[in-house]
Amino acid sequence: MSFDELMEHARDIQAAAIAAAMKEKGVREAPRPGDPPYTPHPGEDAARAAIFSEFADVPSLFEPFAMTPDPASFDGLLQELSGGMNHLSSGRMPDDPITGDTYLVNVLLDRVGATESYLDQWTGDGGDKFRSKFVHDFSSIVTNQFIGCAVLRGALEAQKALWLNARANIDTVAHDTLTALDNMGHCGQNQWTMTWTIVASVAAVAAVPLSAGTSLLGAAAAVTAVGAAGQVIAAHQLNPKKETHYHGETAAVVIEQMRRGVAQAIGEIQQGEQLIAGVLRSLHASIDQHRGMFVSPRPALLDATPSTVFDDKYLGHAR
Repeated sequence: MSFDELMEHARDIQAAAIAAAMKEKGVREAPRPGDPPYTPHPGEDAARAAIFSEFADVPSLFEPFAMTPDPASFDGLLQELSGGMNHLSSGRMPDDPITGDTYLVNVLLDRVGATESYLDQWTGDGGDKFRSKFVHDFSSIVTNQFIGCAVLRGALEAQKALWLNARANIDTVAHDTLTALDNMGHCGQNQWTMTWTIVASVAAVAAVPLSAGTSLLGAAAAVTAVGAAGQVIAAHQLNPKKETHYHGETAAVVIEQMRRGVAQAIGEIQQGEQLIAGVLRSLHASIDQHRGMFVSPRPALLDATPSTVFDDKYLGHAR
């Protein structure tokens, strides 16, 4: 069975449930155009209508899942974030803290630190602040930006994994339901187990440091990062997979168990989304609270005028 055929599966479930329920209750199908008419049994038409009504919601239960995001749609954004991390790789943290992937150092970033020796002749307050607030802290700020970008990429990986597993899990719900409807009346109890992988596909990585050193803040800030469980190789605590057991010997009970499975899938998606959202809120709060750890200070030279640009506050004068 394929996820692309989910709505076809839903209609097959509805038809199978109706057929099974009619057989259980001794209700015949209504005569089709061209078939010889027959006299309905007492209450047969009403019973048939009740059966159709009982299972009328089956396709609509699966319809929202058919419109879930395509996991492949995240690939372009993931590639863009990887490109950003390539630009931000300063060498102080060569590995992605979420996945452990290694990024080559962007040698262009070394040129900022190399400018310090050329600025020895720049005197005054402007020169001192440029060296201490921009050049000296540049590597730490870029490293923090690299980690922030890694957290965003991890969140996208987690989203991709969540929807990939959500599609697989709901397809399994449909498959198991069809199998259960087919197995009714066989020897033995009609039981099946669903293993949920949606939340388990999102791995939580706690306390990823936002600074390789503490030059910008007395103590390094921290966030919680997430990523796809299959990608995360840093220390992490995985959410265990969940199992739900179902059973049913009548069409009504099997479909009720299916509804329970659909509700479970929705709950799993919501839980995974909440985990990812919590991580992003934490990252946003850390950046908002410690903006100076991610963005270099505004250059004082921007406030200079032609008449003041050579004052000690700005360019100063050469020694």
